[in-house]
Amino acid sequence: MEKENTTTIKGEILLGIIFALELYALPVQFYLLFKNPEFTFFSAAVRFFSFFTITTNSIVFLCSAFLLFGGKSRANAFFRKCTTITAITVYILIVGIVFNLLLRPTLHLEGHHLIVSEIFHSVVPILFLVFWLFFVSPEKISFKTIWFWLVYPIIYMIYTIFHGFISSFYPYPFIDVTKLGLQTALVNGVFVLIAFVVLSAILISISKIRTKKISLED
Repeated sequence: MEKENTTTIKGEILLGIIFALELYALPVQFYLLFKNPEFTFFSAAVRFFSFFTITTNSIVFLCSAFLLFGGKSRANAFFRKCTTITAITVYILIVGIVFNLLLRPTLHLEGHHLIVSEIFHSVVPILFLVFWLFFVSPEKISFKTIWFWLVYPIIYMIYTIFHGFISSFYPYPFIDVTKLGLQTALVNGVFVLIAFVVLSAILISISKIRTKKISLED
């Protein structure tokens, strides 16, 4: 019992760190965007949430907030599910992987821009993975669940393409229809979705192995 309590406390401390990082980084990133004179509050908000990085880190923020302060709410019960946390882990890891492999070499950030970028793309993905590995009770998750998990990135890509047609703004160069053409942008999007599937399969497999190990120990 004491070991379980200690584990719970450690998990809550880690969640608290993630929550605090997001509580700092999300408003700062919005301020950095909003202070650009070409944006109104509404247009800045639209641009802000047009980035998969922002929407996903916002999900991580909500997850950590409800797990820490949600009590017995339905939202707390939803975010506490192993399936939910595993899906969020996939999303935030994709944020980190895509940025560090494809986008980091093209950017030269300084000051607060650099700080919030590292929080969004490196620190939070690593910390949330650690939380999932060590403080979330594993469950047997069906591989069929991956199709449900893909709804979020697919909706995001559809929105991004249509929003780009209207505004000519594309948040990421590998889906910039204006520069690459629709076909190339869609192909790149499919490759990203494949990365989602592969990473989801890996995490589900790890969860299955951990579940089997725990059942054998019992």
